[in-house]
Amino acid sequence: MAERHTGCRLRDRSWLVAGEVRFVAEAVADLGGHTAADYLESPQRWLSAIDETSRLQALERLQAALDAGEPRVTLNYTLGHVDGTSSRIADTLNIQRDTEGQAVALVGVLERVAAAGADDGASRSLLAHNPDLLLVLDADLVCRAAAGAVGPVLGISAEALVGRSLFELMAPEEAPRVQRALDEQAVTAGAALLELRLRHRDGGYRWCEIHFAADCDAVSSVSPGWVAVARDITERRRQALQWDAYDATDELTSALNERAFLGLLRQAVAMGDIHGRLSLIVFEVDGFADIVTRWGREGGDLVLACIGEMCRATLRERFSFGRLDARGFALLLSGKSLQETSAIAERLRARFGTTRVEFHGHWLAFSVSLGVAERRQGEAPESFLARAHSGLELAMTHGGNRVQQAL
Repeated sequence: MAERHTGCRLRDRSWLVAGEVRFVAEAVADLGGHTAADYLESPQRWLSAIDETSRLQALERLQAALDAGEPRVTLNYTLGHVDGTSSRIADTLNIQRDTEGQAVALVGVLERVAAAGADDGASRSLLAHNPDLLLVLDADLVCRAAAGAVGPVLGISAEALVGRSLFELMAPEEAPRVQRALDEQAVTAGAALLELRLRHRDGGYRWCEIHFAADCDAVSSVSPGWVAVARDITERRRQALQWDAYDATDELTSALNERAFLGLLRQAVAMGDIHGRLSLIVFEVDGFADIVTRWGREGGDLVLACIGEMCRATLRERFSFGRLDARGFALLLSGKSLQETSAIAERLRARFGTTRVEFHGHWLAFSVSLGVAERRQGEAPESFLARAHSGLELAMTHGGNRVQQAL
């Protein structure tokens, strides 16, 4: 599938070059041999791979469709592959127009056409092994047909997806944004490129980049159907988050700073956890102001500097460590119940309580108070963190040096 924006006449034979290519599905590599990125960078690669006779015929047919105001046209041509073979291609283009009827974009689906009498197994194989998820949707985003990477992206079969609406699979907070974007494009039978989360069968979410193109069979409808290509970008989102976190640590404690930790928390909640659980431990050093008064800022910094090291030395579980303010810290854990997290917090409390930090020939002792919370179904990140804080406040109210589960 590809989207091409053009504002020029086609008789100069340069429509692909003059226009701007916005989106190309990864499966295009099976047809022409170059990657989707190659075709985005140089659309001329595709045009030059079409044999001259069918290229001229296709351009003339497209020009005629544009002049006649047609909403859709199918171009047939022979495309050369980089390995020397060639394929017959059916290039079905939806012609998107502005309010004055001028063509502003071409959105199409490419299909390899089997020779007369030949087995069409190659075409079926292309669809089955497509790394993108290909969808035909009605106005309510109910799936009417699906092919490609249905299993890898959603964990179900294409047959199981048919009849279900994408709204059912989205994170609840995504639906209004998606609906608004598609409503805006439906009026002009336009296209939209959105990033959103779809629920996998394992209970977690996958981030997807979805290109919605209006189905021009319904161009006269207020709410047209859609042809969509969904690409799994979960790993890309994870890597981007990790890179941001790497550049956002607190030098004193090696913890993520508040902004980075909150971003990580929001991302973890948005993605969902493979085990369906997330928990937080929020803690502070008891009487930290008294430590600073007695030993000075240098003594206080020494106590804070050992916090992260002690967490890593004490805990066997994987966790994310953040500094929330001048004296508050948080640990984010996955796959743990409230009771399990409380036991982990108790191990930390005991370890901190028996630690002594040497400072200019003196031994500094300190304790911590800890609040613990497990995320509730559908709970927002901010509410989740606030409940963990409420547990910390209760622990401090009851004298400190204790673990308190949040209500």
